[in-house]
Amino acid sequence: MIQDGEGIRAVQQGGSVSVEVGPNDSSVEISTAGNNDTTSTRVEPNKTATVPIPDVPGGTLLLITVGKGSRRRTILVEVIAPPP
Repeated sequence: MIQDGEGIRAVQQGGSVSVEVGPNDSSVEISTAGNNDTTSTRVEPNKTATVPIPDVPGGTLLLITVGKGSRRRTILVEVIAPPP
């Protein structure tokens, strides 16, 4: 998992991101920067969650969060629009 404020760029609308998590995490949350709406994705037994990218405009920043409290990690993801 990416840490220390690093992020992923160029994730396409309608795509997905696979997130590998530790043994104690059962879900991954995704939200749009500046919005309180959060969607939770269940972590599969192999400890990978496939997080669908919501239908948001290109340039939108998404926050993908794993863990609670001091173990919480957030990945910033910038969404790009699909080619015309």
